[in-house]
Amino acid sequence: MAFRKLVGSYKDYNLSTHILEDGYLAVDVDTGSLVLGDGSTPGGTAVGGGAGASSLGDLTAIGSTLTAPSNADLTLVSSNGNVVIEGIRVAGTTISTEDSSPGIEIAGNLIPSQDGVFQLGSASRRWQTAYLSAETIDLGGATIKSDGSGALTIAASGATLPEGSKVSTNPISILGATGKTAARPVQNVKVFVSDGTTTFTDDQLLAKSGDLTLEFNATVETIPVYTEAQQTFTLANGTSLTDSFTDVTLFQF
Repeated sequence: MAFRKLVGSYKDYNLSTHILEDGYLAVDVDTGSLVLGDGSTPGGTAVGGGAGASSLGDLTAIGSTLTAPSNADLTLVSSNGNVVIEGIRVAGTTISTEDSSPGIEIAGNLIPSQDGVFQLGSASRRWQTAYLSAETIDLGGATIKSDGSGALTIAASGATLPEGSKVSTNPISILGATGKTAARPVQNVKVFVSDGTTTFTDDQLLAKSGDLTLEFNATVETIPVYTEAQQTFTLANGTSLTDSFTDVTLFQF
């Protein structure tokens, strides 16, 4: 390609092979690139210009692309400052947003380079809340699933499970709600009361909350748990059923 020396006249030489005199500046008339001669390098060293290739030491700039030599790292260093790339600020090992964006988006899977080696957070720097849209958390092959409702609370004193929790398909027996029944497994039974003026279908009754709840024994024992739960139950003869009537069994669950 032809070139024109800034000091001198138009030269019809191939700039890629021609050696410029040391200290001479030349312009590639085809691309507009500015090159500096050193007296030994064919084509000289590019110092600016148009869309053609420019050599920046070990780097090559072609249009808007920077290319490092084969197998070499591309290192960007800002003395006592930050490197900002399209709104992403890099300061040492810290990555943050340059603008008011709420965070950094990742368009793809976040996968560690080794299995079971790296941590997400640390004992002193924990993530505040993890919002997971998938229905399964895989912990070493064991899974935890959620339908998006209910809550599971874990503390040093134990775990609190939602009402209706099960072991496999079997419901977990609950304990009574009063001081006398707190150590006894019970079955809560809803009781609906009507004055006779209103009727309900079975579906309507099941959708309602009971007017009161009786605690019945959840094990096969002849113990009137409902009276220990301070419920009043009147027999057909008009007497009130109390703990003294241990020979009377109404229900077993």
